[in-house]
Amino acid sequence: MKKIAIITGGSSSERTISLRSAMHVENSLQATHQIALFDFPNDMNAFVNQYQEFDVIIPLIHGRGGEDGALQGFLETLGKPYLFSGIQAHAIALDKAKTKALVSRVGIPVAPSMLVDRTSAPVVYKQPLVVKPYDGGSSVATVRVDSQNTLDIALKDGFAYSKKILLEDYVQGDEFTVAVVETKNTLEALPVILIQTKTGFFDFTSKYDGSSLATEICPAPISEALETTLKDFAILAHQTLGCRHVSRSDFIVDQQGIPRFLETNTIPGMTKQSLLPKALIEHGTNLKTILCEWIEAIRPT
Repeated sequence: MKKIAIITGGSSSERTISLRSAMHVENSLQATHQIALFDFPNDMNAFVNQYQEFDVIIPLIHGRGGEDGALQGFLETLGKPYLFSGIQAHAIALDKAKTKALVSRVGIPVAPSMLVDRTSAPVVYKQPLVVKPYDGGSSVATVRVDSQNTLDIALKDGFAYSKKILLEDYVQGDEFTVAVVETKNTLEALPVILIQTKTGFFDFTSKYDGSSLATEICPAPISEALETTLKDFAILAHQTLGCRHVSRSDFIVDQQGIPRFLETNTIPGMTKQSLLPKALIEHGTNLKTILCEWIEAIRPT
């Protein structure tokens, strides 16, 4: 029975989601593995004192500190094998602006956007926008704005989370997400999920408020052609960013049927309400099965 350390928590705005993801993963694996949970940064010293005991580390810190390559660099310094992507893929994917630039070069359409920081000239509202931290996740501080006043408020709130803000042209359409997993030495896109919200925008509250504000339809009721396109784009994004084991890419399909890439998550949420576990079940497997496959495939460093 392998000994697994799950590193969770962190100090980013996604801390609570990380803790919930870790709890779900722990519950999934505890019957087949010896599991120890470490809540960083409080348990960092305890982990350093015990890390040699563990066969594999599962990093489950979402956002900065866990999904930016910092934690992976720490684990590589210790010489411990871990699940999910390496340093570079995490660092690139968490930067939404860099990610969009890379995927657009390989032919994946993206919505026009611009990056601003506190030293940038005042932004004048001209059209509906989506305002989001350039290095955040779980839709934290991500809002749609439709006036100068809402834009100013969104920027102020966004800078409380991040030093840079991505301003993306609002594209009216349907939101989809596609997870990609490595299984049996192949890349496979899981069933496409359609996200429908009562508010018209998939923000943090809609994402984690159960089914009261958002409905996630899996598999999405779309044409075979659109399904193929979204899956192909998700796999291409995974490959372009150099992801390992898993990624989940988000898209919006405009009223003309053109998909627009939004972002890629390198450690997607793994709570009971998260999209990855739902897609795995629809695919005929589950989170436990795929995690066990990755754990068994890891070779000691």
